[in-house]
Amino acid sequence: MGRAERHPAGSILDAARELVLADGVRAATVDRIVVASGAPKGSIYHRFGTLDDLLATMWLRAVRASQDRFLAALEGPGDAVDVGVAAALTLHDFAREQPDDAALLLTLRRQDVERGVRDEDLARRLTTVNAPLERGVADLATRLHGRASPAAVERTVLAVVDLPLGALWRHLLARRPPPPELRDPLGRAVRAALQD
Repeated sequence: MGRAERHPAGSILDAARELVLADGVRAATVDRIVVASGAPKGSIYHRFGTLDDLLATMWLRAVRASQDRFLAALEGPGDAVDVGVAAALTLHDFAREQPDDAALLLTLRRQDVERGVRDEDLARRLTTVNAPLERGVADLATRLHGRASPAAVERTVLAVVDLPLGALWRHLLARRPPPPELRDPLGRAVRAALQD
């Protein structure tokens, strides 16, 4: 059996995320990440190559965690409205269970982390990360409206992405998970928007 990692990548990414959330992306320097994570500087550079690659990896980890739930719900059982509500509620559940990653996604955009990325595979993953989400929303729009016209996709995004994110925004910016009592009214609001 192998030796346990002394400084797992996840711990380093968590330390970087905390610095970004507390003081902004410019506060996440390698020296501060070393102090916050306890990992040696050489270990950080060996694992991530550059600070830009580390920050992009941190962001991508959060995006994938959120999107995996959302996409799984889009594949779930039920009619299109039920599936849309389930997908929208994954955003609430993610924010409750992983509030730091959810807050990070409200704080940073892909454009904020993709500049300066040197790892070609990481750059490609950043460029294509939203493709499955876009396909999933377009498929849901087709199920709801009979086609994935720009207007149908816009209405679908409004209901299953924009509405839940609007409800979560102030909680996450205050660095607290949304209250569980928000889930049911949010589900009803999303359902009403999808049935409109």
